[in-house]
Amino acid sequence: GGISGTLSSVLSQPADSVLTYVAQSSESENLGVVEGSLIMVQKEGIGSLFRGMGSRCIWAGSIIAGQFLLYDVFRSFLGVSKDDLSQVFEVTLFSTS
Repeated sequence: GGISGTLSSVLSQPADSVLTYVAQSSESENLGVVEGSLIMVQKEGIGSLFRGMGSRCIWAGSIIAGQFLLYDVFRSFLGVSKDDLSQVFEVTLFSTS
């Protein structure tokens, strides 16, 4: 869970940085996503697309790892085995045909 959260943060960080930059620009600039990313890279370099990535990776990795932990805890608490879940999937899969 931690790895998937971290990877998703790394992949989506540039888009989030650009959207934040565009949202904070003045209304007179009226920047789009492409223009905003070009201006960011020209003014501040390629590293500006990854600003704040470290803390975001820690946050997302922790949240998703926690979700997997809670899933396993509640699955065990309710006595649901992995075999029970696969049977539900098979019934659902074959009943739609």
